[in-house]
Amino acid sequence: MMIRTVLALKPKTGQADAVVDLFEAEGIVERALTVEGCLGVEVWTGPDEVLVVGTWTDARAYQDWIEHPRRNSNNGALNELLEVPITAHSRGGCYALALFGGKVTEGWS
Repeated sequence: MMIRTVLALKPKTGQADAVVDLFEAEGIVERALTVEGCLGVEVWTGPDEVLVVGTWTDARAYQDWIEHPRRNSNNGALNELLEVPITAHSRGGCYALALFGGKVTEGWS
């Protein structure tokens, strides 16, 4: 069953863009996409939060990402930008689609 994961990061004041920049510079999204079963990763910013949203073929694929040997290689640099640090054990919440309405779109801009 396909799942979606949401990891909420709490950047220090004014550091949300720096968190996104770190994800981009270090290729964190691309690294996750190398895991078999990773269908997509999105990074969303809000006024006081950065959400990392992953779409996975199943819970096993997400667990493979959790166990990926390079998943935590940027935690030190990332934690310098966060109010609440993450650890090797940090996980996003896992959700299964219950209802859907609307149009499927590609190429968000």
